[in-house]
Amino acid sequence: VKGVVSRTGYTGEDGFGLFLPARSAADTWRKIVTAGKPFGMLPVGLGARDTLRLEMKYALYGNDIDAGTNPIEAGLGWITKVEKGFFLGRDAIRQVKERGAKRRLVGFEMRGRGVARPGYPIWAGDEKVGTVTSGTHSPSLGKAVGLGYVPVELSRPGTALSVEVREEKVAAEVVRTPFYRQGSVKK
Repeated sequence: VKGVVSRTGYTGEDGFGLFLPARSAADTWRKIVTAGKPFGMLPVGLGARDTLRLEMKYALYGNDIDAGTNPIEAGLGWITKVEKGFFLGRDAIRQVKERGAKRRLVGFEMRGRGVARPGYPIWAGDEKVGTVTSGTHSPSLGKAVGLGYVPVELSRPGTALSVEVREEKVAAEVVRTPFYRQGSVKK
């Protein structure tokens, strides 16, 4: 089968994308799975992919970032080069870089019992300060983790917050990301 193999990844692990004619996809998939069995290769679904990308703090479009997201607030300033020529939004991003962001996308670990889900409110004491954008239980870490936007002054690791889970505030703490550092990308 003619196609293209791309060394990419969206999980923090070594990954490959296969681009080939649709008519060949099912047969190629079966052959890859069969050939990979002796090496312990297993097929996984989007749930596993989403958990792995969250453990690496890889933003998911539609959850953690969207058309209205400022890349500086999302922690993507390192790939946003305002000095390399014109692009739509450049001046707005430059202003945020110069003035400083008002909020930041942070990673947090749940300290109490509960799993943060997108849309859940984030609290600092009695004040609602943000919203969860992604959250799950991390099998790699054995605890629930999440991402959400909070004011810059609450974005430092060690900051105590809470996440409203089923109408109850559950303790959480801002932590350094990526959450999981043992994957093949970090070795």
